[in-house]
Amino acid sequence: MERMNKDRGDKSRLEQKDELEGDADLKEPATIDIEALLERKDCILLRGNAGMGKTTLIKHLANTITEGSCQSSLMDYFPVMVFLKDLWLVYNEELEKKSKRKITFEPLLKAYLEKIKCPIDLAVISNFLQHNRALFMFDGLDEIPEGIRDDLVELIADFQFENKGNRFLITGRPHGIVGRPNERFWKYLCEIEYLDDQKINDFIRKWFRAVSGKATGLADLTAEGMISDIVFHEYVSVFTQNPLLLAAVCVLYLVGNRIPEQRADLYDRIVENLLWRRFHDPTEPDKVNEVREFLMLLAFDMQNKNRKTFEVGDGLDVLKKISSQKEDEQAHVYQRRIHHLFDEIEPNCGLFNRLSGGEIEFTHLTFQEFMAAKQIDYMDIDYNEFLENDWWAETILLYTGLLSLERRKRSNDVVEEILNTKQEDEKIKRRLWLLGSRALRDFPLSKRDDKVVTLARNKLYELIYSNASLEERFEAGEIVGALGDLRIRADNMVLVKGGKFMRGSSEDDTDAFDDEKTQRKIYLDDFMIGKYPVTNEEFKGFIDDGGYDKKEFWTEEGWRWREENEISEPLYWHDRKWNGSNFPVVGISWHEAEAYANWLSERTGHRYRLPTEAEWEKAARGTTGFKYSWGENFDENSCNSYESGLLRTSPVGIYPKGKSPYGCFDMAGNVWEWCSDRYDDKYYAISPDKNPKGPSDGALWVIRGGSWSSSARCCRSADRRRLGPIYRRYDLGFRLLQEV
Repeated sequence: MERMNKDRGDKSRLEQKDELEGDADLKEPATIDIEALLERKDCILLRGNAGMGKTTLIKHLANTITEGSCQSSLMDYFPVMVFLKDLWLVYNEELEKKSKRKITFEPLLKAYLEKIKCPIDLAVISNFLQHNRALFMFDGLDEIPEGIRDDLVELIADFQFENKGNRFLITGRPHGIVGRPNERFWKYLCEIEYLDDQKINDFIRKWFRAVSGKATGLADLTAEGMISDIVFHEYVSVFTQNPLLLAAVCVLYLVGNRIPEQRADLYDRIVENLLWRRFHDPTEPDKVNEVREFLMLLAFDMQNKNRKTFEVGDGLDVLKKISSQKEDEQAHVYQRRIHHLFDEIEPNCGLFNRLSGGEIEFTHLTFQEFMAAKQIDYMDIDYNEFLENDWWAETILLYTGLLSLERRKRSNDVVEEILNTKQEDEKIKRRLWLLGSRALRDFPLSKRDDKVVTLARNKLYELIYSNASLEERFEAGEIVGALGDLRIRADNMVLVKGGKFMRGSSEDDTDAFDDEKTQRKIYLDDFMIGKYPVTNEEFKGFIDDGGYDKKEFWTEEGWRWREENEISEPLYWHDRKWNGSNFPVVGISWHEAEAYANWLSERTGHRYRLPTEAEWEKAARGTTGFKYSWGENFDENSCNSYESGLLRTSPVGIYPKGKSPYGCFDMAGNVWEWCSDRYDDKYYAISPDKNPKGPSDGALWVIRGGSWSSSARCCRSADRRRLGPIYRRYDLGFRLLQEV
């Protein structure tokens, strides 16, 4: 569980200048167990993608508390599960009854409990509320239609505010948290942490041991084979971070000793494997097809009705559509046959859960979405009618993925049609650009049409440089990185013309620290500097070329450090949270940054190096002496600082409003950047006025620019910080200068 809370309460430790040498300023969001967090916080807004276990978590908490096996203080709370997919339907009904009279939450909760036939009376819950011993768990913000979501969120937020002291857990996929949910609950926002490499490997080993019985030796061999396969096939990373999909991959690997190449292929193989193993019968050759057709039609019908559950009667109605009454078959015999068929499919297909109220659901919404996608494909249904409805987004992605498996041209044509939308509403248009681009990203490289990739890139670049929301720009940046970000290249430099600029901060600047004074004009020669920080994609070239093993690129001190510590790559190189291709490389020491610059110089014939802090500052603020790279006043929409709430690195260049006067991106926030200078807090008083290079000795090196974990104060262009040259942190990178 990863904290995303921006509400610190007391003064930011980021503003304590001397704490940078410790861990205070560059601190990663804390990973914490959800029960421990709920013990400490009275409300959590939990964000997580499909298959991350949000609903399972809520059910687990409720079960452990009611069964008495909960090991935390939550044991003293009364759990109340509210599934928002059902609550909004009740809300609609109450609206019709109340006409224009205001609806409050408690009467709505009472109607909800009656609707789901809950045996617990509202009076019981109210008693726990009064004693601050209720745990309300609201699941599925994304499952409420957009038009109703804001109203329900207001009711829940007011109810939570009126009942402080109780505990509230609210969950949703990312798209369900944008807007009013984020506005009302932003300070409670947390994110489910993806499985990192170690957790993935542990999961796989435990899974194979669990299914192997006593044959642990063979299980371990199979697990290690799959782990090696995952390392070799980078494209499967999207599956392995998600517990549901990782378990599904384990099943397929157990059966076929190979990993599917694409998500749609993964689901297809899972479903086909289940159907074949459970329904194949030589005496009934059409049985598997019949069950598949039932699942497809049922899922499509549920998607059409915005439903996640169905009743037995709904299932029987669908079966009647695919298995009609025979000419000589009496009605009661036909009814019995349909009931028998349903009773055979429902418990045995492995894709359904029966709920306590008698309703049935797919084991996960993504299976419902996938089977609906198969129905669209099978019946050649016009997908255009679903494009503007968020509820259908995953289904459309899976549909295009299915097409790409066998019909390369058709799949690319569909993506091209989505990208070339005629929609005039800017918000919907951007949503469709992202949808089409996500679909293309899911295609294997061999299935992508170059023309469509170019179209997607252009739409994504247009989105990044528009007034789109941060969430949209971030996603666009991620996707364009996966498609191949053409902005990222070594020669992407901007010219900083020689001349004077105002360095440092004035005496009356209340944000300034003493080491930024005295302010005066400094002359610098012409130089060129990177438009962006060095990215993972660029640094990969250094690793692939054996840069860590070539002494000629390293300083004597750096080589000794590398050998003594057996350094062969950046600290977080295999952590998917930090290693996106067009994200800044992090976990980089000063020695590694210097070696990379020397390597690139040797490979290109141009002279690259780290900038001096004077060169860095001029590139950031220009000759006018701006406080920030964009102007005098801080704007959280102009940089990836702590205030933006991302709490992680971002694809380079997605904050166009924060561009420096010379056209450099991310010079405020995202990552701290190493400079070539050693640090001296008195240096400004003695430095030359022309091309200062920094002091000749000292144990610390300068870093500049602030980061995703930094306050606005740290992101000022004049702010100076320092670290030892061996520090490697998750928001510490670098940018290169090219000598003219």
